[in-house]
Amino acid sequence: MEKKSKETVYEIAILGRATWNLHSLSNEGTVGNVTEPRTIILADGTQTDGVSGEILKHMHAEYMWALENNKDNFCEVCKKFRPERADGNPKVRKKSNAEDAVKEAIECELCDVHGFLVQRPPATRESTIEFGWAVGIPYVQRSIHVHSRHALHEAYLEIDEEREEGKWEKEKCSVRECKTEESESKLYKVKNRWYCETHLPVRTPQMLYHRPTRSGAYGVVSVFQPWRIGLNNVNFIYDINDDDKRKFRYKLALKAYQAMFMRPEGAMTSTRLPHTENFEGVIVVSKTNFPVPVISPLKDDYKEQINSIKATIDSGNSIDIIKFDSISNFVEKMDGLLDKGPYKVEFE
Repeated sequence: MEKKSKETVYEIAILGRATWNLHSLSNEGTVGNVTEPRTIILADGTQTDGVSGEILKHMHAEYMWALENNKDNFCEVCKKFRPERADGNPKVRKKSNAEDAVKEAIECELCDVHGFLVQRPPATRESTIEFGWAVGIPYVQRSIHVHSRHALHEAYLEIDEEREEGKWEKEKCSVRECKTEESESKLYKVKNRWYCETHLPVRTPQMLYHRPTRSGAYGVVSVFQPWRIGLNNVNFIYDINDDDKRKFRYKLALKAYQAMFMRPEGAMTSTRLPHTENFEGVIVVSKTNFPVPVISPLKDDYKEQINSIKATIDSGNSIDIIKFDSISNFVEKMDGLLDKGPYKVEFE
């Protein structure tokens, strides 16, 4: 049994700048043999590189799944990490109303924390984890590299003319040391030269791909709402009312944050695993029912603005601002939140 937490957490915001080198975590798509990097436009018209919130949220969900030792805490769909989540769960789909569908769905840890959309009966539950775009600050180095794939089989060059055995006429194999008799082989004309079957040239086909690589610092914003863990958003009852279960899910989500910034996983990591250089910023923790302030790390003074907001509104010391200056320091600071528990709203 988990030790009951004296201090609870309503919301957590992670605001920082992550430096990723030589990565290709998020791309527009591939046209022909060219993969285009993500390009986003900011309010002032600046074009820069970006990693989508979908990629970041998927990283977090995948690490939550990986870190859970007991996969029975997931529904049958999430055990296999399928994207439809509760919508593919027959126990949910056979419910007659949204209230019961949500109650069944949030028995699964991943559906509870990361949200879902069920088509029938119509039911939705917003994620307790939110990510914005990771935005390049202020300029990301970009390059396109040509990558070739060589086929294992051999293919003959284009043949201009072919002659049967014994019908070479006056032609012969152009390879000087060739001893093949006319009666033993066909004769082929390739690029104005003649070859017997033994010396017919071959080539190894190759496919050329143009793939992007980027390096830079990225502004990251994410919000986690522990108070909503186990909450049925239809009737506003905590269907997961066990404090130990709620705290376990809270801790699993925090550990997934640690893992994803220690080793980001996204597009093309099989050949472009990021060289993660640094992650620095602030963790903002709200301990009562007041939303955490979120200021974009695109602003150079975002930390000062967060501190200013706290000084203005936080007379009861209900908001903590925890600074971190490296990846290891981020992991350490997040570890310090594991002993706390998720806030519970009293509706009655």
